[in-house]
Amino acid sequence: MTVSAEVKLLDQNTANQIAAGEVVEKPASVVKELVENALDAGAGKIDVTIFEGGTQYIRVADDGSGMTEANAKLAVLRHATSKIRAAEDLMSLHTLGFRGEALPSIASVSNFQLLTRPADEEFATSIRIDGGEQTECQQTGGQAGTTVIVENLFFNVPARRKFLRTNATEGRYINELLTRLALSRPDVRFKLVSNDKEVLSTPGNGSLFDAITALYGKKVSDELLKVDFTGTDVKITGYIGKPTLLKGTRQWQTFMVNGRIINNRMMSKAIDHAYQSQVPKSGFPFAVLMVEVDTHTIDVNVHPQKSEIKFSDDSVIYKAMYKALTDALTKPMSARPQQALDLLPDSELAVFKPVGQGIITDGMPLPKQQSVPKPAPVQQPKPAYADIFKTVPAHEPQPEPVQSEVWKQVEYTCTPPKTEPVYTINEVREEFKKQDEVAANVIGFTDTNNETESIWPIGQVDKTFIIAQSEDTLYLIDQHAAHERILYDKFVNAHNNIPAQTMLMPLYIDVSAHDTEIIEKHREDFSRLGVDIEPAGEALLRVSSLPADIKADGAEDFIREITKMLSEMKNISPSDLRQNMLHMMACKAAIKAGEVLNMRQMRQLIIDLCNTEHPFTCPHGRPCMIEISSAELYKMFKRT
Repeated sequence: MTVSAEVKLLDQNTANQIAAGEVVEKPASVVKELVENALDAGAGKIDVTIFEGGTQYIRVADDGSGMTEANAKLAVLRHATSKIRAAEDLMSLHTLGFRGEALPSIASVSNFQLLTRPADEEFATSIRIDGGEQTECQQTGGQAGTTVIVENLFFNVPARRKFLRTNATEGRYINELLTRLALSRPDVRFKLVSNDKEVLSTPGNGSLFDAITALYGKKVSDELLKVDFTGTDVKITGYIGKPTLLKGTRQWQTFMVNGRIINNRMMSKAIDHAYQSQVPKSGFPFAVLMVEVDTHTIDVNVHPQKSEIKFSDDSVIYKAMYKALTDALTKPMSARPQQALDLLPDSELAVFKPVGQGIITDGMPLPKQQSVPKPAPVQQPKPAYADIFKTVPAHEPQPEPVQSEVWKQVEYTCTPPKTEPVYTINEVREEFKKQDEVAANVIGFTDTNNETESIWPIGQVDKTFIIAQSEDTLYLIDQHAAHERILYDKFVNAHNNIPAQTMLMPLYIDVSAHDTEIIEKHREDFSRLGVDIEPAGEALLRVSSLPADIKADGAEDFIREITKMLSEMKNISPSDLRQNMLHMMACKAAIKAGEVLNMRQMRQLIIDLCNTEHPFTCPHGRPCMIEISSAELYKMFKRT
């Protein structure tokens, strides 16, 4: 027979130690609570000093408002706070701390000392507490503000101390925490000293950009895009990294809501969706985002460490964040908006006149055809679009375009047209000495100041990379990655209406029985992408149509990669399937490395790339265009 135990009221010290289990997990938790109290006190400077990762010694000093002796005595008691007066105040919080549990919880598991003085008081108040037992309270000298010293953390709770990480790891947690706190308050000067070595310092001048530079370095700040979005119910500001600035974890993603640092899966998902066509799956972009909402639309009292909040309507925040991020990312050419570009007709480009006309520009003789080595003949049928750059005489009527022609890609063939020789680098160098004549071979776009900037191709390197230049910038372009970006954006804009081409003879492919089951499951999804594929037996697939941009000779490889992708990913959603399919289609249809392009083709490729929303990265996240400014070139050659 079980006898019920007697119910007793816990003593104050035991209750504080239990509360400490929720509030104080590790040294970083102590630093968080003390720094947040300093920020609530209006501090403009916060200095944190630690030894042995904070396990032995933590000191947090601020120049805030300080406390009188009476308030200091109350502050170390449980559930004593100056931040709220009633439960309804929780719905309109403007402070970081509010529960009144931090100081007594910390004091119950450490050797604790509080030194505080308001600016208008002559003496400071010193309170010492050892393991929850107050040992002294006296007046003493001290600077205005508050200083808290925590020593021998968890000395009286050995079970909790045993679960701490190494000193180096605990120190890293504190460093990461202060980094985020400094980002949330760029107007406050933060400094962290660990084992007598300064590891973190911010200027405290109110500039978020300067704070990021101080914390992450200039290499990171040079790769940032500004975010500034104002909606009906939410405002989002901050900085995000270019798609090339990636981290292996979400460590570089910091979210703040009304100044409070939080973790939020919905916000992380919004970033993933905004970058999904620009970064590889293994990388996470940089982000420091400040969200401002009405305090009545959030609940911060849902987590003991106040690291999570609850929104009254998650969809509003998600849509606003997605819009803010895509707006920042869809400003091509170093975040400068530009107008759409079209290839000028031959009548306006004397540089591209046929050989029979005898000149490139006025007074500029055409390079001799024989000076350019002719490529070896390629034994393959001439594609239907090989004459894409051919000049049509004005008197000849042009044929009516058919629907499929809209989707025919610009073909960058390996065999240059006879009328347009591929210039050697020496020929290019000679031609570009004559600046007036060169102006005819210019690609122009307009920036925010309506100033015209011009980019023109110079040539190829290793039949893979295009060299181009503007007035003060050198551009290096990966032709395959660039064309992949162009095609991918075209496919995305088509939504579910990607045109298909029916094959003259169905293609039969041997696969495993498991693959046929997967294909049958996603057959409708394939159809919307222009792929008519169905099982033709237990281990046989029949392909009747393909997207118009996929060449017939690459159809089998294309289908086999699809089946491989599906077998590896198993339970793939329709949206993920569409995303991966578009990536694959763009990659398969794009020109390859090693293909020769003439000047006209390179120029067209640059125009098409500049008109995409993300000209600097391919859909897989690799760079497709790199800028090198004249200032960087001078620095490379040590001319500065």
